[in-house]
Amino acid sequence: MEIIQICPKCGVPAIRVNNKAVMWNLSKSKNITIDLKLKWSICLNPNCNCSFFSKDNVFKTSDLIRPLFFKDSSDNVPICYCSDITRGEIKNAVRNGCKTINEVQAYTKKNITGICEEKNPLGKCCRNVFLKTIKHGIKGEIDL
Repeated sequence: MEIIQICPKCGVPAIRVNNKAVMWNLSKSKNITIDLKLKWSICLNPNCNCSFFSKDNVFKTSDLIRPLFFKDSSDNVPICYCSDITRGEIKNAVRNGCKTINEVQAYTKKNITGICEEKNPLGKCCRNVFLKTIKHGIKGEIDL
C-alpha cells in the first residue's frame, strides 16, 4: 500500500512523480542536484509555493524552469509541456474555431507528443488538462 505524501509546507496531500519529471523541470542554473534514489512528490495546492519534494528536499515553484499549470492561472503557463502550448495559445485557437487537440496543434503549429513523462511536471500525459482547457474555452468559462 502506497503511503499518501503530504506537502511539508502546506499539509495538503500530494502525488508521486517520476525522477525524469523532477530532473527536467528543475532549473539547471541553481546548481540543484537530484538524488535519483529518492521518491519524489509534487504539491497540488495552487496556493502553496512548494513544487517538488522528497524526504529530505523541498523545492519552490521559483526553482522550476516553467510554471505549473495548476498553480499559475496566467496565459503564458504551458498546458501541453511537450509542445509548449500555453493556456493563452489554446484560448486564441478556440477563439479562432478550434475544438480539438489536433486542431489546436495544427493552428499553433506545435505538435510534439510522447515525452510527457519527462516534460510534464506531473510526469504524465497532459491530454485531460488540454481537453478541459479547450472545453472551458468553448463554453466561455475562461476569458477569451
